[in-house]
Amino acid sequence: MNKVFNWVKQLPTLVPLITLSLFTPTALSASVESYFNQVRNDPPLLREFLLGFPKGGELHTHLDGAVYAESYIRWAAEDGKCIELATYTVVFPPCDAAAKRPKVSDIQYNPDTVNEIIDAFSVRNYQRGPESGHDQFFSTFERYLNASTGRQGSMLAEVTARAERQNTHYLETMVSYGMHEARTLIRESSSFDADKPLQELVSNPQLDELVQRTIRFTDQVEEDWRSELACAEDLQPPGCAVEVRYLAQVIRAFPLDQVLAQTLLAFKLIQRDPRFVGLNFVAPEDAPLTLRDYEAQMRIVQQVSQLIPSTPSGISLHAGELALPLVAPRELLNHIDQAVHIAGATRIGHGVDIIHENNAFELLRHMAAEKILVEINLTSNAVILEVEGDNHPFTLYREQGVPLALSTDDEGVARIDLTHEYQRATQTYHLSYAYLKELSRNALAYSFLPGESLFASVPKAKKVRACAKQKTHRALSDHCASFLAENEKARMQWQLEKRFAEFEANY
Repeated sequence: MNKVFNWVKQLPTLVPLITLSLFTPTALSASVESYFNQVRNDPPLLREFLLGFPKGGELHTHLDGAVYAESYIRWAAEDGKCIELATYTVVFPPCDAAAKRPKVSDIQYNPDTVNEIIDAFSVRNYQRGPESGHDQFFSTFERYLNASTGRQGSMLAEVTARAERQNTHYLETMVSYGMHEARTLIRESSSFDADKPLQELVSNPQLDELVQRTIRFTDQVEEDWRSELACAEDLQPPGCAVEVRYLAQVIRAFPLDQVLAQTLLAFKLIQRDPRFVGLNFVAPEDAPLTLRDYEAQMRIVQQVSQLIPSTPSGISLHAGELALPLVAPRELLNHIDQAVHIAGATRIGHGVDIIHENNAFELLRHMAAEKILVEINLTSNAVILEVEGDNHPFTLYREQGVPLALSTDDEGVARIDLTHEYQRATQTYHLSYAYLKELSRNALAYSFLPGESLFASVPKAKKVRACAKQKTHRALSDHCASFLAENEKARMQWQLEKRFAEFEANY
C-alpha cells in the first residue's frame, strides 16, 4: 500500500507543470472546444484530433474479433498451419496443396488469395458478396479460430498497442478462456451433471481444477503479451501501459446445461482472479437456441450469482442486438428488460431494440435512475442489424439520461478502431466536445474496476469530497492521494483527467 501511495503522490511530476499552470481548466476547455468546432466538419482533421483525444477505456471488445486478418494470416504462416481454400478457413496440418489445402506460408504473398482471405476474415467488401452483413460477420470467427490458437499473447500485444496509440489506457476485453473445457466437462463427466443441485455443482472439484488451469493459462498469455512487447525494457513500446481486465464470455448458442457450466466457470474466475472483473453472454442473439432459451439463460446468471460469494456486480450482457426484419416482432419485447431485471446486468451491450420492448420508456427511466450503462457499437450495429443514423437509439438513450460509452465490438472484423467510432458518433449526432469527454469518462466510471469512483457525478465531473479541490497540475493532498491509493477505479480516472489536461494544453 505504501508503494502505491507514494507512486500516486508523485503523479503530478508526469505533467509539464509550468505549461499547464499558465492556463485555467476553463480556458483550456474553451480553447479546445473552439478548435474542435473548427474541424468537426473536416474528416481528416477531425480524425487527427480524435486520435489524440484521451479515451477512458474500451468496455465492449472481443479479443479474437479485435485482431486484424493480416495478423492471423501472418501467425498461421509462421505456425505452419494450412488454409482450406474452399471456405478460407485456417486448419491444422497436414496441408495438401493438391487438395486445395495449402500451407498459409505458400500463399501469404499471393495478393489475390490474401485479399480473399481478408474479406473472409472480416466484413470488408461484404456488400459485394451474397451474404448479409449479419451472416458475414458471424461467419468470420470459425474461419480464423485455429489461427488464434497459441497466439493469445500476440493478440493482446496487437490490441493494447493499437489502444495506446489512440490514447486509450484501459481495456475490458472479452475472452473465452476455459469455456470449451467447461462445456466438455458438463457433457462427459458423471460427477459434473446438470441434474445435480446447483450448490453441488458450484463446489465440484473438477470445476475448481478447471478454474486453476484457466488462471494458469491467463498467466501464460500475459507473460507472452509482455514478452512480445518487450515491456521489461526501459523504453517500453505502445501497449505496455494499457491496463487489461477480462470479461469471461459465455457462448450462449449451446444447450442450457453447457451455458450453465460456462456461467459457473465465469463466476468462479471472477471470484478467484482479480483480472476477471465480470462476465458477458456472447454469440448471435437471434440464434434459434438463444431465442428459445433466453429467459432461462438470464435465470442461470441470477441463480449462480447468488450462490457464489464475493462476486462483484460485473454483469454486462449482450441484449437487444436485434432488429426487424432479422427476427419476428415477438422476439423484440423483453430481452433488455430480462437482462436488467432477472440477470441483474449493470451494463447492456448494444441495446438496439429498446423502443420495441414492452414499457420501453419505463425501462429507460429505470436504466437512467439505476445508472445502467449501454455500450454503443455504431459500426457493428450498422453492419449486422442495418440500424444506423436517426434509426439508432443513441439519441433516445441520451435524451432519457441513460449513460453511454462508445466501443468497437470487433474492431478487426469491422476494420475500424475506437477513434473511428468517436468520429462516427461526432459526425452523425453532432456531439459537443463536452459530451465526448462525458463518453470517455463513462468508460472508466462504469468499468468493473474495483474501488470507488473519482466522481460523485460523472456528467458534471464533480469529484468526491477527498479530491474535490484537487487540480491535476498541483501536488496531491494527503486526503486525495490516500483515496486514489485505495481505489483503483478512481486512480485510473485521475490519470484520465491528467491526460485531458495534457491534451487540452495543445490548443
